[in-house]
Amino acid sequence: MTDAPSASTWRRFDVAFAPLLGAVATLGFAPISFWPAAVLALAGLFGLCVSCSWKRAALLGWLFGVTHFGTGVYWVFISTHVYGGAPFWLGVTLAAVLFAYLAIYVAMVCALGTWLQAWRSRFGWLLVPAAWMLAELLRGWVYSGFPWLSLGYVALDTPAERFAPLVGTHGLSFIYALSAYALLRSAWARGATRPAALMAALSPLAGSLLPAPETWTHDAAPALRVAVVQGNVPQDEKWERGRGAEIMQRYRAMTLAADADIVAWPEVVPNRPLDLVEDYFAELDARMKERDAALLAGVLIRGTREDEIYNSILALGSAEGRYDKQHLVPFGEYFPIPDWLRPVMDVLGTPYSDFSRGSSRHEPITARGQTLGISICFEDVFGSEFARESRGASLLVNATNDAWFAGSSAPHQHLGIARFRALENGRWLVRATNTGISALIGPDGRLAVRSQQYATELLSGQVTPRGGLTPYARYRDPPLWWAAACILLVGFMLHMKKFR
Repeated sequence: MTDAPSASTWRRFDVAFAPLLGAVATLGFAPISFWPAAVLALAGLFGLCVSCSWKRAALLGWLFGVTHFGTGVYWVFISTHVYGGAPFWLGVTLAAVLFAYLAIYVAMVCALGTWLQAWRSRFGWLLVPAAWMLAELLRGWVYSGFPWLSLGYVALDTPAERFAPLVGTHGLSFIYALSAYALLRSAWARGATRPAALMAALSPLAGSLLPAPETWTHDAAPALRVAVVQGNVPQDEKWERGRGAEIMQRYRAMTLAADADIVAWPEVVPNRPLDLVEDYFAELDARMKERDAALLAGVLIRGTREDEIYNSILALGSAEGRYDKQHLVPFGEYFPIPDWLRPVMDVLGTPYSDFSRGSSRHEPITARGQTLGISICFEDVFGSEFARESRGASLLVNATNDAWFAGSSAPHQHLGIARFRALENGRWLVRATNTGISALIGPDGRLAVRSQQYATELLSGQVTPRGGLTPYARYRDPPLWWAAACILLVGFMLHMKKFR
């Protein structure tokens, strides 16, 4: 193998190529879902970093990240400005700060790869993918975490998705980063090394040799009839004065029209004020018990103190229990800032500025003799937490409200994330949304039934409770943390040895 060609020819244009590649990488994710774009773009970024300083590599990685996240999660501006009521300048500022922050993790990978000379090293085959995976793990943990657009999500509907029950989304990110690195190395490899590098570049396709995702778990009970109530209430109308009673009656009528064992509502049907709707839920509870049916209602519930408000799923009818959302969204559901800044940052149009965090010690919701793994909205983005909370469940339920991002790619991306959670855990997942896309997702990640967007719809189908644990559900992300840390430690030691 010879050294990589000099990148001096490209130096004049690399600061333009890097952000362009970041935008290309976004094409690998929903709704475009052209996964080769993500791998090619990442290989191009690595190529730009081959012959520059680590500081220059950090800049290129950061520019790549800014446009990648800017084109991939631009919809945060819709939630803060269009529906949240933030001034235009504040919505733009908040979005720009988020993109700039998320790009730091890409910059770290590029800087580390260059400083450790990984682009030319034999150990780079492990070092670069491990650095990428660790950066993603950190991005999903630091400051509550934001693991959206993790590279592994591009595996959906490809042979690589069969890795999901084994290593999860971030493990797949390692495989795709390896593919991008191998593609780079194949560009200057010679002799027998080039075919080997090209084979490594095709490593995601090795998933076709693995067992089908659903073989890791098994049916544990007879099929249940499930209905999802998609009320289709635009976000800018949800909290209009006088609309609450009308919307709640819509949900009541659709619920009672469902012929199902379990009926699921989306996140937070507007039951404001909380203390004036007890009769409504008492009547629904009685009607569902008459049918021996369960209702999972997404509501706001007041705690024992006046300032305690929980984003909850309340079990009614034949179901028992209650789930309060645990993983709250910073600056959306709670504001980790001093009180004097709250008037400035209170930009979301919900009727309460802060939600309270649910306790991790809670009794699970049960329905029809089955334990349910409940998550609310953003909680399904955290694969390891999701698997931990759902470990004893035979059926998964996610209630969300993607109306905050109407007309954008966010609902499509969020649906893909939910499909991954079903894949990783080998369970059916019932996804209830306000404006779509609601779905019944099989343990293989396939959509058995899905709704239309922006339509009032009662989605119905059958799901089968499942038993057993996939390897990922059993071990989750800790092995990935340890593997990445050990690989990087060895890389650091080898690098320091060169200077002795």
